[in-house]
Amino acid sequence: MKIDEWHLYNHGWLPQCAPHETPDLSSFKASELFRRGGVLVRYTTDFDHCETQDWWYVVKDDAYDISKLKAKHRWVVKQGEKNFEVKRIDPISYREDIFLVAIAAFSAYPAKYRPDLQKEQFFREIDTWKDSTVYGAFYRETGKLAGYSVTKDMGSYIAFPIQKTDPEYEKYQVNAALVYCILSELGPALTQGKYICDGERNILHETGFPDYLIKYFGFRKAYCKLHLIIAPKIRWIVCVAYPFRKVLYKLDGVKKLHQLNGILRMREILRAQK
Repeated sequence: MKIDEWHLYNHGWLPQCAPHETPDLSSFKASELFRRGGVLVRYTTDFDHCETQDWWYVVKDDAYDISKLKAKHRWVVKQGEKNFEVKRIDPISYREDIFLVAIAAFSAYPAKYRPDLQKEQFFREIDTWKDSTVYGAFYRETGKLAGYSVTKDMGSYIAFPIQKTDPEYEKYQVNAALVYCILSELGPALTQGKYICDGERNILHETGFPDYLIKYFGFRKAYCKLHLIIAPKIRWIVCVAYPFRKVLYKLDGVKKLHQLNGILRMREILRAQK
């Protein structure tokens, strides 16, 4: 098994293949991954070929046509375009400004999953964006960076893993300005068979951004089947806790329980899958 075909994210191993591809499991051994860390392995199959399921990717696979929006939704997009100049930026040159936006964005997160950003570590992450396209939204009145997005062309699809905005500017529709610019630039790619992927359903984070993309920008849910392998060192904890999950969900504000609840919710989804 090739270890580099999997990457560790949030204590879970995920495949490096595209969402529409099934990972190669011919020589797969979860034990080899768990020796390097992590508490679970997660992958999906049957991308966009399932009936409605409780697991999905949020994707955009057709060109964006603002004229098809309701008038009030069209106004939101136009306000964003009016208030912000969005352009491609060199993240290294703007890393101090990007860090300040990230600090502001994460300050609005609930404490149970709010990251503790360390500047040097964050700068090292920015260094990994060299093969990505980074967009910055600048407030026209002051020129201040109010938000940023990161996309990456993966060949058969375009990953859209990051968008962070300063909550102070959200009322001026900074999110709409960023997404509108991205879709305007990527329109030709979408008409040639590629799709934009905002990622999988998020169990740990309470975010309305996927619903926002669906409502205002024509993204949709591509349903799939979830597969999960839990590390032996915590499997017994999950088994013991599962019958009491509804009680534990009510205590979700505790950080460690929040992480356990994420696994319990995924296990609940697995049992409910058709």
